[in-house]
Amino acid sequence: MSKDSILDEILNKEKDSISIGEENTILKPLLEEIDYISDDNIKSFVKSILLRADSFWVIPSSFSGKYHPADEHNNGGNLLHTKRVVRAASVISDSYSLSIEEKDIVFAACLLHDVTKGIKDKEDEYFHYDPMHPYTVGGLVKKCQEYDKKYAGESQSSTLFISEETVQSILRLVRCHLGPWSPIPETVPITYLDMIVHMADNIASKVHYIVDGNNVIKDRWKF
Repeated sequence: MSKDSILDEILNKEKDSISIGEENTILKPLLEEIDYISDDNIKSFVKSILLRADSFWVIPSSFSGKYHPADEHNNGGNLLHTKRVVRAASVISDSYSLSIEEKDIVFAACLLHDVTKGIKDKEDEYFHYDPMHPYTVGGLVKKCQEYDKKYAGESQSSTLFISEETVQSILRLVRCHLGPWSPIPETVPITYLDMIVHMADNIASKVHYIVDGNNVIKDRWKF
């Protein structure tokens, strides 16, 4: 069975029927990056959101085809972009000598920053880019929290194992990740944690131009 078939099969199940083993099957493409997080409760929070962010797994990172490396322009490109953002954030975090706790917040935000980037109406066949996605992530988190309070099993990842203060710290970095291109000017990066997430996202999306300038060798970025 292909990875896409496994994802389709498991994501269509009710959340309360998914075992830890099935969770890890869905999350396998990101498990290495999720393991950058040291705190098991934050890991559980991130996993729980990713498991229910259906569009995250299938959308491209760039809907226009003008931005991001060429290998991110097709289905699954958003997943590849997220892996690169987390890895870029790890390098930048080391330069800032962040504490383990600070790194966990940064990595969690990087993993979740684009989970609601693609939207579609019931009548639509395809996903579209949502410019407000830095802010709609909070809505998804709230829905997951409400669900978990009623139905989450002890053997599953859950949004309920971390404090609301930690949740809001993660969501703040998510809201700031677009930097000066934010649709809401008030959510520009201010703290160094804000800036790390923003810079990791920006660098990961432009690394092909940073390397090649206007002479991008597109075949180099095939995945």
